[in-house]
Amino acid sequence: MKLNKHLVDKPWGRTDVSSEFGPLSGRRVGEIWYSADTQAPLPILVKWLFTSERLSIQVHPDDAQANARGMPSGKEECWYVVDAEPDAVIGIGTKRLLSGEELYAASLSGEIEGLMDWKKVSAGDYFYIPAGTVHAIGAGISLVEVQQ
Repeated sequence: MKLNKHLVDKPWGRTDVSSEFGPLSGRRVGEIWYSADTQAPLPILVKWLFTSERLSIQVHPDDAQANARGMPSGKEECWYVVDAEPDAVIGIGTKRLLSGEELYAASLSGEIEGLMDWKKVSAGDYFYIPAGTVHAIGAGISLVEVQQ
């Protein structure tokens, strides 16, 4: 099956994305998705991400949580860092264990950013993000993301 490339402009995207991906002429490309020519969903999605600023902090459901909400599966992902500016970071998890109530309150107050476990990254780094793990990608990073 041949996958098709789809460029996605984002406010946090970058204008210095390689022309190997196609004609970009001033576009702020944040993501490049690879998908099939079929209506049937694929079990994984592969995409490139190019960040010029820190992205939002996210968490995805596991299979049981997704099934309880009528979705077929949860969402795990992994990241392979292709390029990173010298001080680039990603956040995976929190510095200390938080209860659901603490995590919720921190996300509402904005305190969550300071509670994240930010790690410096460089080209060649690989990270697995299990479902249920809070995570975020920092600025100045080009990476390949594979997700359910």
